[in-house]
Amino acid sequence: MKNNQYDKIFEKKCDVCGKTLLASKTGNGECQYCGWYNNRLGEINENEVIFPNLISLNKAKILYQEGKPFRPDLNDFLDGLYFYSEMEFWYKGLNCCLYLRSNTNKKIEFGWSPENVYFFLDKEDFIQNAKIGDELVKDIWDKVENPKYM
Repeated sequence: MKNNQYDKIFEKKCDVCGKTLLASKTGNGECQYCGWYNNRLGEINENEVIFPNLISLNKAKILYQEGKPFRPDLNDFLDGLYFYSEMEFWYKGLNCCLYLRSNTNKKIEFGWSPENVYFFLDKEDFIQNAKIGDELVKDIWDKVENPKYM
């Protein structure tokens, strides 16, 4: 039987914690010790948010050293949006979704229901103006749950 290129076939050191993990032939694999998903693209772009991680490799190293979780701040989350084009999080029971649009001058679509859809020019416009009800997303970011790629 032929091996799948994604089969875990060799050991490598985790880019964040340094412990040994099993990686695929392409060098990708999740560390069972710290939870970081090691991948070549992230290694090359260590200051950028690269799917499937929600923070950059260099930030993950700092957070790991400080004993903190790999939780994205709002800037990290929006960097993930610009990389992947679709993101979501939960707040007070609302499943809030963001989409990056390329065919319009309003680049970010944000909403949680057909009646609550809003558009923003760019990342900075979103940070300064995106609201859920009367609350700015930037002010409640530490209370949102499960920020992730869609």
